[in-house]
Parts: sequence; C-alpha cells; structure tokens
Amino acid sequence: MNRLRTHAIALAAAPIALVIGLAGPAAAADDPAATTPTAPRAVCDTPATDAVLTSQEGIELRKCTTSKAAQPKTWHWMGNYGSVYDVANAANGGGIGAGEVITQYLNGLYPTFMFY
Repeated sequence: MNRLRTHAIALAAAPIALVIGLAGPAAAADDPAATTPTAPRAVCDTPATDAVLTSQEGIELRKCTTSKAAQPKTWHWMGNYGSVYDVANAANGGGIGAGEVITQYLNGLYPTFMFY
C-alpha cells in the first residue's frame, strides 16, 4: 500500500513541476514591444512567429493572397497582433466572415489564423 501511495504522490506532483517550470519564461516576456523585431519586411511574406502586426499590415497581407488564382479556402497564419481591435480590423478589412478567425490571448499578443 505504501508503494502505491508513493507513486500517486509522484504523479500528482509532476504537473505542478511542469507548471512551475513554464512560469519562468512566460513571466520574462511581459513587454512584447521590447522583443518585437524592428527590421522591415515585405508585405506579402508570411509573418514570423514573433512579429507583431498592425491591422493595416493584416489587410495588406490578405490582399496579397487574393490576387492568386481561385483556390479552395484554407487556414492561413496571419501573425501576432498587439490588440484584439487590430485583429477585428484586419479581419473586417480583409473580408473575413463570421467563424473564419481564430485568435487567442498569449503573453500579451493575439496569435491569429484566418480562413480564406
């Protein structure tokens, strides 16, 4: 019985250790503006995973893909945005419809995918 109790305690402590281990790097990235790249990028390039876009950049990115031949709709990485209003403006300005945007608040940014 003692052996089973020891394993149960070890299993219960494992997720706590994972949460504590992940809390350090997340707390270090409190200021997303300090870590954003400042190098200019081409408008039609796929945004980097750590880049923060404005709503105007999101609209321009959407316009680049509409100029291609008719293709079936798929999910596209639209980059990180600094506010939920930028996500909404980029989606509305790019003609994205209801249910065609997935975004989540993560470390001060809104990583976003759009379906077009």
